[in-house]
Amino acid sequence: MKPSSFVRVFTLTLAVLMTTTLAHDALALSLTRGPYLQIGTPHGVIVRWRSDVASNSRVRVGTSPTNLTLTFDDAASTTEHIVQVSGLDPQTKYYYAIGSTTQTLSGGDSNTYFHTAPTTGTQQPTRIWVIGDAGTGNSNQAAVYNAYRNFTGTNPTHLWLQLGDNAYNDGTDAEFQSKMFNMYPDMLRQSVTWPTLGNHDGHSADSATQTGPYYQIFSLPRNAEAGGVASGTEAYYSFDYGNIHFIVLDSYDSSRSVGGPMLSWLESDLQASGADWNIAYWHHPPYSKGSHDSDSDTAMTQMRQNVLPILENYGVDLVLTGHSHSYERSKFIDGHYGSSSTFSDATHVVQSGSGRTDGTGAYTKTGVGVAHAGAVYAVAGSSGKTSGGTLNHPAMYISLNELGSMVLDVNGLTLDAKFLNNNGTVRDYFTMTKEGGTPPQLANVSGLVWQDTDADGIRETGESFLQGIEVRLYSDADTLVATQITNSSGAYQFSSVAAGNYYAQFFAGARTLSPQDQGGSDSVDSDANPADGKTAVFGASAGSSVANIDAGMYLAGGEPQTAQLQDGLNGYAGTADTYVASGKAGTHYGTSTAVLADGSDGSNGRLVGLMAWDVSSIPSTATVTNATVTLQVSNASAGTYNLYAADTAWTEGGATWNGVDPLNNQGTLIGTFQPSSTGRHTVQLNGAGISLVQGWVSGSAANNGFMIVDDGSSDGVDLRSSEYGTQAQRPKLTVNYQ
Repeated sequence: MKPSSFVRVFTLTLAVLMTTTLAHDALALSLTRGPYLQIGTPHGVIVRWRSDVASNSRVRVGTSPTNLTLTFDDAASTTEHIVQVSGLDPQTKYYYAIGSTTQTLSGGDSNTYFHTAPTTGTQQPTRIWVIGDAGTGNSNQAAVYNAYRNFTGTNPTHLWLQLGDNAYNDGTDAEFQSKMFNMYPDMLRQSVTWPTLGNHDGHSADSATQTGPYYQIFSLPRNAEAGGVASGTEAYYSFDYGNIHFIVLDSYDSSRSVGGPMLSWLESDLQASGADWNIAYWHHPPYSKGSHDSDSDTAMTQMRQNVLPILENYGVDLVLTGHSHSYERSKFIDGHYGSSSTFSDATHVVQSGSGRTDGTGAYTKTGVGVAHAGAVYAVAGSSGKTSGGTLNHPAMYISLNELGSMVLDVNGLTLDAKFLNNNGTVRDYFTMTKEGGTPPQLANVSGLVWQDTDADGIRETGESFLQGIEVRLYSDADTLVATQITNSSGAYQFSSVAAGNYYAQFFAGARTLSPQDQGGSDSVDSDANPADGKTAVFGASAGSSVANIDAGMYLAGGEPQTAQLQDGLNGYAGTADTYVASGKAGTHYGTSTAVLADGSDGSNGRLVGLMAWDVSSIPSTATVTNATVTLQVSNASAGTYNLYAADTAWTEGGATWNGVDPLNNQGTLIGTFQPSSTGRHTVQLNGAGISLVQGWVSGSAANNGFMIVDDGSSDGVDLRSSEYGTQAQRPKLTVNYQ
């Protein structure tokens, strides 16, 4: 062969190989786990996920879902994606999306976000969710989770502590998938979780070598990446969040001996802590008469005898454990390291009473880090099941054989703790406060951002509000305090900031800030300087609420708008959805809480889903610029599903296979998705889909919605319908227009 011929053949072969590889990556990549968050700090977080085939990794981050301007890449090809996000502002809400450099797998929506931690040492309101022995994968676990989600509402969960036995029975990868990742998809993508190893997790893990599913799944700070002293291992570690120091121990698979590596590190770490609060947690409780007895269990006894003297000598405040499948909360105690028969109220109770502010009063400590000043020990091992026991340990103030979780709220030098059962009832609560320090003198700062249609700097009746605008609060010394994003009402609020002097800065993006301080009323004028977005310095005194720190903005050529159409959201009730079955061709399913699609569903035959939205709230003269459909997958499928325009009219209560005749009334293909994991999936409509929505809005096309049709797969998919009880999981059509 001539050299020139060889070159041509080689070049052609290489091009084919490259094209084949790129095509494989583009077509095959899908999400099978996550995203989930690890090692959160004031300036960053680790974002993790799993894909079905190997690819490089990309995380895009920004302060609004539609403005993900920061990009973090890892060029290594892998299915286990671990991306360090860094260089962020403290105490700020960031939205994000994940995928490869060529494909977005998840995120870029209002449900995918995290909050960076506050600057270490600062006193900021902090909410913490605590679960123990949760990983049963059954309705008990789901009920505890749902009770907490309903309880916390829109309040963010800043920290999430898992007290071990996170995945029964053996902590395998498959068990973690079904009993953690599939159970908590929203919590995992929004809040950093900090686990400790339980004995069931440890069946398939080894702390000495840090191997096994537990250590492969979690990224934990062995090198003090989040504060504290480096432990050199992921088996036990510490981290800081604001004015709280957390110590996480391994009570199952690491040496519990005095002078051993873990306890030697523990003392060094506590010596270095200057935090207002020291909270420790691990799996085996030092005090319990639940499903496990701390008088006879070796690990429980050794943790009590060897660990508690160190913790109490450095002024530990709260100890959290699981293992016993119950809730037990101790009195305010110190110095008891023996069996239950040796416990004495007279000797070991530092302050008697309930610890309740509406009862005998809060537990009060004389200062920060004072040795042997009293602590509370709580067993919260009933987040997945209850197992009884005598529940009569004399150190306990209350013991309950009930499912539930703990909720901690730390605000300055006050800690409030609650036990929330699976029905959403607070069954126990107590408060701990500290003297010897100066409690924070707090204030609130709030305002509005509006669409200033006439650009005159004055908010007038009929002018709408702007969502997703970034607002930063700075001290008068130019120190960033916090960042907020305006809500759907154009409002933002900086809650519980220290009294002092501040200014706000508004970021208009493509918009222009309105003229500053126009008219004679501060309640309706724009306070931001158009040159830099900054307001004048204002004072926030203790206990005050500084309102009307506002900004008007406008955009030449028409203001972009977004309509989110989902039943129950902002009073909307215009969704129609159902499915039809070829095997039951005359049956309708309009009241079902699920929409199904399947290539072959036994006696039901082929299943085709139907969805439509009333778009009359969008002006008929609007120009549609984008449209997406968000679907909640409750039963995943390995198949691919296509969205086709429906070319025939149907109603939710009357649609049948015979009436719709879906295989002969499929219109234009408007989108495709692969529901390979449970949770939320956002389908980007293609150009034909956007044009179809434009026709619905303008009235030039009949609004028959679309069909969801399998691509030959007999592995069906189940989607939540508009009748489903949880509003956030109902189908949503998002339309961007001008």
